[in-house]
Amino acid sequence: MKIVFITLLVLALTSARLYQNKFEELRQAELFDSFGKAYEYTQKLDHFNPQNKETFAQRYFDIDKYWDPETGPLFLYICGEGICQQPADNSFVVNLAKKFNGRVVALEHRYYGYSQPKPDWSTENLQFLTPDQGLADLAQFATDKSREFTEQHGIPFRRWITVGGSYPGAMSAWFRAKYPHIAFASLASSAVVNAIKDYHQYDGQIYKSTLKSGEWCPNKYIELIKAFEQAFDEGKADEVFSKIGFRPGDVTPLDFLGFLGNFPAGAVQYGSRRALCSQISEAGDNLDDYINFIRNALNSHNLKIDDFFVGDSTSHTLDPYANMRQWTYQICSNLGYFQTYSRDTPAMRSEQINLDFWRDQCSKEFGVDIFPDTDHWNELYGGKDLVSSRIIFTNGGEDPWQHASVTETDNPTYHTFVIDCDDCAHCVDLYGDKPTDAPEITEARSQIADILEGWIAHELEL
Repeated sequence: MKIVFITLLVLALTSARLYQNKFEELRQAELFDSFGKAYEYTQKLDHFNPQNKETFAQRYFDIDKYWDPETGPLFLYICGEGICQQPADNSFVVNLAKKFNGRVVALEHRYYGYSQPKPDWSTENLQFLTPDQGLADLAQFATDKSREFTEQHGIPFRRWITVGGSYPGAMSAWFRAKYPHIAFASLASSAVVNAIKDYHQYDGQIYKSTLKSGEWCPNKYIELIKAFEQAFDEGKADEVFSKIGFRPGDVTPLDFLGFLGNFPAGAVQYGSRRALCSQISEAGDNLDDYINFIRNALNSHNLKIDDFFVGDSTSHTLDPYANMRQWTYQICSNLGYFQTYSRDTPAMRSEQINLDFWRDQCSKEFGVDIFPDTDHWNELYGGKDLVSSRIIFTNGGEDPWQHASVTETDNPTYHTFVIDCDDCAHCVDLYGDKPTDAPEITEARSQIADILEGWIAHELEL
């Protein structure tokens, strides 16, 4: 039976998670503590229809051991397109809480993890999965928590500092813009505030980042892609797939070309560009060598064929550890970010992975004609020109998502950091301090803390 290929993962903000899943798990361990105690909050299903009284249980974590209620700020850590865990004690947000005697509360996003509003993920039931509903969740939750803290500690109503990375980074900035009476500042790491339908810049940045290792790195991988394309054009697909270890019918040539685009993307996005290029240097120079390279890469990362295919994207069954069907719905219905081949640099993925391909995938996935109106979304929040104040935008210099974020601004109350060092990529500032951190990371975190210190002091004076 044919399995639907994971090329849909190219759409995700955590692109190429398929290749990098083991690596990503290690990186996420630096950000989250699996042993935090979870709480539940009763949340509205639909914030925009007063006739709908449905609610659901939304999961959250609360780190209050460093908090001074009289002077300490409240940090609202925004969880995104996956199961939410308590931020680790050495994560940047918790280190900020330690520095400022603050409290960190992390809210799980609706439809992810254990925060499930509906009994299944049918297309009809996903209609309440929108960024607007997610932002309204944050607003209701944060407001109720501030009122609770006021009653418990006899303090004035306290506004929040929002913190998030990637899609939650965009949520952090959007929330500050839409709900300034609830949040007085925002840290928006790798914040993809600009919804882009045809996101070919992602692929272009993979080329530019791997170019830092030398022209041979991206060029060699481009030759690998061309070799497979030629083999497929010559009718050798079954032979190629058999040598790699795929069963008949497991994968189509177009599926496989989608995977080849994801392969380097995941490594670059998650800060492993140098290791990737080192691996590519040993790939050989002909089709058989390339087949061996791909097969060995799968084996060395202990990956099976199902790791590259959407097992949880077509399923309607709830699973707290599955996220692809929900996220695919979000990008097909609202945000875009369809990663196509670069038009500004040599392409690191096949030209067959184009916008028409993604339109077809969205329709097949959900059984309806669905494709995002990204212009409409950017009109709502401003894209890169979002109007607000006191937002810190951070991006890694090698991160392919930086082109959907804010890397420079004329807004005097915004601060932008492009942390440019080897393997400085997605959400690099949010991890905990390590002796091996590049000086650029350490300096950026120090400057961010200094900026927040001034904003916190001003907030307490109000």
